[in-house]
Amino acid sequence: SNTDTYFRVAMMVRHRCMLTSFAAAAVLLSRPASSFVPQPTALSTSRSNTHTHQALLDPYLLETASSSLLSADAAAAAIGSSADSIKTAFSVATFLPQPFWLFLILLPNTGITKKLFGDLNLITVFCLVHFFIVVTSVMEPGGTAPMAEFNDVFDPSGDPQTAMLGMMRYPNFVSEEWSHVLTWDLFVGRWIWLDGIKRGVFTSHSVLLCNLIGPPGLLLHWATCIVTGKGLTSSEVPVDEVEV
Repeated sequence: SNTDTYFRVAMMVRHRCMLTSFAAAAVLLSRPASSFVPQPTALSTSRSNTHTHQALLDPYLLETASSSLLSADAAAAAIGSSADSIKTAFSVATFLPQPFWLFLILLPNTGITKKLFGDLNLITVFCLVHFFIVVTSVMEPGGTAPMAEFNDVFDPSGDPQTAMLGMMRYPNFVSEEWSHVLTWDLFVGRWIWLDGIKRGVFTSHSVLLCNLIGPPGLLLHWATCIVTGKGLTSSEVPVDEVEV
């Protein structure tokens, strides 16, 4: 009958569709996964390169990139420049005072020595060198970090000596401390020389020791004063300001 004929035709079409689907699935499964990723064509590659070139030639991007590079270069140059300046100041603080010590040690009673050390102008010069090192160090990026760590040196509950050793890894801190010590050594050496001039006490040996290791030079001066009968220095506060 017509119904049976239509039924048979429909079943045959269905079977063929199923076979076609299975065949297509088998073909797809046999292909590598990379084959499903769209590959760039000559046209898409050309468009991509065009966009890249346009981005590279964008004036705003070029200006921004150039500004960033210049800023980085300027910062690096500034850090390098300040480090060089501190290194130079370190050398000045180390070597420039030494010739002046010779006047105090070898020529204590000459006019040129009295002219050089009669006031505090020379000492002030070395104070300014130290001050320059401090200011330049603080202005560097991270320059205040050593100051924060320096608090541990004065923490009695911790390990102050280890904290001080840790501070020595900072070149700027070493420069500051070294110029600090040398400036005050010269200040005390001048005072020893001046006390000797006032009271007629030989001071060359004491000033030399002060230059070498600092405070023991002052102790040697006191010992010299006692041995020579001059005694220790009396109060230097003006008489009219001494409380009765």
